[in-house]
Amino acid sequence: MEAVTEKKIESYKYSDDFVNKIICGDCLELMRLIPDKEIDCIFTDPPYGLNKNGIRNDRDLSLFYNILPECHRVLKDNSYFITFFSTKFLPDIFKNNPFTYFWQFVLYCPQGSVRSPIGFTKYMSCFVFKKGNPRLVKWKTDIFKDTPGKMVEPDEGFINHPTPKPKHFIKEIMDMTSLENDLILDPFIGSGSTAVAAKQLNRRFIGFEIKEEYCLLANRRLAKIK
Repeated sequence: MEAVTEKKIESYKYSDDFVNKIICGDCLELMRLIPDKEIDCIFTDPPYGLNKNGIRNDRDLSLFYNILPECHRVLKDNSYFITFFSTKFLPDIFKNNPFTYFWQFVLYCPQGSVRSPIGFTKYMSCFVFKKGNPRLVKWKTDIFKDTPGKMVEPDEGFINHPTPKPKHFIKEIMDMTSLENDLILDPFIGSGSTAVAAKQLNRRFIGFEIKEEYCLLANRRLAKIK
């Protein structure tokens, strides 16, 4: 499986170029090609602290805010919007948010070494919002434990991405909030963990990523799944 390289927006065709594909391009442009209420679940890790062009800015959440209306448009009624989000910026996730808060999942990271105002942070937050009134597919819990080390998957080894999210954690939440053959969208696919989790759980997926090197990484990981 090879990455879909970035091309002119007019040349993309839904759904042939989208479903079960990692697409290299600007998610804001690509999402406009998805029909209304087409997506069963959105699961993403937005680049908080970065602007659209990937330039670091500690308070720039404009890209996250800009995709929310499109996410709301393409998501089916009675479905979930799930996103990792920085604890540092937590109050901002509720600003101008068209979705309704549902719950929070916590990934406990025993080897966490991220600096914070209290020392070192040992967890990551994943927030679940809803459009309408969806029902959970399964009941489980809301705290999970991270893989042994940062940027390492036990069955894959080192993941060459600055912030890969463990697929086992994504799978647990995806298993609670979606059904087999559901269509999962990740506007910021990054290392590809959402797509890998979706494929392993027999979900369809759409992944957007603006950096070609990460598109290639995500597709290499997908290609290894039997």
